[in-house]
Amino acid sequence: MAAPLNILQISPHVPWPVANGATIGIYNITRSVAARGHHVTFVGFGRGEAESRSSGEAGRREGERDDNDMPTFCRLEVVAHDTRNTVAKGLRNLFSRDPYPVSKYRSDAMTARLDALCAEQRYDVVHVDHAQMAMYGEYLQRRWDLPYVLREHNFETTIYRRHAEHSRLPIVSRYFRMQAERLYRYEAAALTHPEVIAAITPEDAADIAASLRAQKGESPASGRIAVIPAGVDVDRLRQFSAEPDPAHVVVVGPLVWGPNVDAAEWFASSIWPRISAAVPEARCTIAGEAPPRRLLRFATDRLRFPGFVDAYEELLASATVMAVPLRIGGGMRIKLLEFFSHGKAVVSTAVGAEGNVARDGEHFLRADGEEDFANAVVALFRDAEKRRALGSAARTLMESSYSWAHIGELFEQAYLDAISRRRSG
Repeated sequence: MAAPLNILQISPHVPWPVANGATIGIYNITRSVAARGHHVTFVGFGRGEAESRSSGEAGRREGERDDNDMPTFCRLEVVAHDTRNTVAKGLRNLFSRDPYPVSKYRSDAMTARLDALCAEQRYDVVHVDHAQMAMYGEYLQRRWDLPYVLREHNFETTIYRRHAEHSRLPIVSRYFRMQAERLYRYEAAALTHPEVIAAITPEDAADIAASLRAQKGESPASGRIAVIPAGVDVDRLRQFSAEPDPAHVVVVGPLVWGPNVDAAEWFASSIWPRISAAVPEARCTIAGEAPPRRLLRFATDRLRFPGFVDAYEELLASATVMAVPLRIGGGMRIKLLEFFSHGKAVVSTAVGAEGNVARDGEHFLRADGEEDFANAVVALFRDAEKRRALGSAARTLMESSYSWAHIGELFEQAYLDAISRRRSG
């Protein structure tokens, strides 16, 4: 292990509760880096607070439970700023040069807090989660001469282009195309500043490399781009020994995120009717917080939308098949890695499975059309041996390639590379 580093990590939100892919990815980076002996000051936005606070101050954020354990492995700083999406913010953004996913994170309070922290102690490196927060990495690089690593959890432009492709309403599609173009200009410029860019998938790394070639004529061989995948807690996520319920397909993901809503609606409207026609006794659970009304209209006694599920692992244990019907997205689906770690048989679209090294037919079944997707689920309902083979192979893959301990080691190397580049450049 390297000598302990002082790391300033900046995030668009505090990743607590750890309940979805966005929070799992950020929380576990911090924890795994701290486990290697480094000192992390974590700074993230909190919603709807009157003032900023540090981890030692009284009170708690909206949505934050008392059992938040982040202060046990990092210094936690919360900056008051409401980042929730609203129609009013979206309309105001029509007259801005900034893409909307960036403008809502601009905050003088964040800049002031970062300045105060840097005046208080010397940091060795800055870690920024998501391109939307790149403005703060660039600021600290310029103002405090700090090397900076950008963690690209998604290549954001890709997500907005896919939104435009799958939106049914022309006005919505035009809006997403406009935002995609703004995002591309912003993201392309933002990528020119970090000493190291930590892409989450080879596909995202290729998009980043193409952007750098266009902006700076930079070769992919420059070494600034590292591919560091998401991970899973393989020690906690053990394969279930209990037999699943017969013919139960489960879809999981917070339904406050547009791509998950699109996936759930596509599954409920176009895939589930085919499954239930072939297997009348089949059941489906589409779980995730805040399901919108347009989804609830599909609910029946065999198609349930329970919202947020506290007994998450029990739900997974009951699933015969896990379905990942995503059509919009970027980066890597951490929930998919969790399903693999639990030894579950998975049917996924190419978008849902992109970014990891799992192979179709060996670790999961790929299906991109509604008929193929339904047929794959039905086939697994009827073939217990195939389910067990897929689940076992997927679990073995997670143990060998996606542990958070390994991810922490990769980030440590990225920080050391960034420091070396700053000193030599």
